Amino acid sequence: MDWEQLTIIAQIATGAATLAVAAFLASQLRQQHRDAEREILYTSNQQYIEINGAMLDSEFVNVWRRGTEDYDSLVDPDEEMQFRTWNRLSSIFQATNFSAGHDGLDRGIDSRIYAQMQGAWGMWPGMATYYERHGRSHTYDPDLKATLDAAFLTTQGREVETTWTLGVNSRDA
Repeated sequence: MDWEQLTIIAQIATGAATLAVAAFLASQLRQQHRDAEREILYTSNQQYIEINGAMLDSEFVNVWRRGTEDYDSLVDPDEEMQFRTWNRLSSIFQATNFSAGHDGLDRGIDSRIYAQMQGAWGMWPGMATYYERHGRSHTYDPDLKATLDAAFLTTQGREVETTWTLGVNSRDA
């Protein structure tokens, strides 16, 4: 075997080793991505638990109950702001899960968020009113907005009135 053949074999071995290192690094990046996503969802879920912990407050639970039954029953501006804040924080949690791809098939359900909103807005129409008047303005992902609009149509029996932006109806202006 001469030097030229040894050089070719060395180059092939170096190329194979480089390919193996690249494959290993790619697998490490995938694992790191999964770990980061898991951490984001864990943090988001912890925050949602804390948000729902506010329901244990004897004053807020009354605001929440009245707001979910009839958004317009919240005539006190402070109560309306509390209810809006709770809904906004819940929407952030929902958007985080949606953007992380956790709205796929689940026990035969095409969209977990659609099913959850269909149930929630069916029981608590005040939350659907919040979405129409305020929440839709903060829903930036067009696919999530379409999912929520479809749940709104199913539960409220009509299309979302898109003239609302951040609590102001441009139709009345």
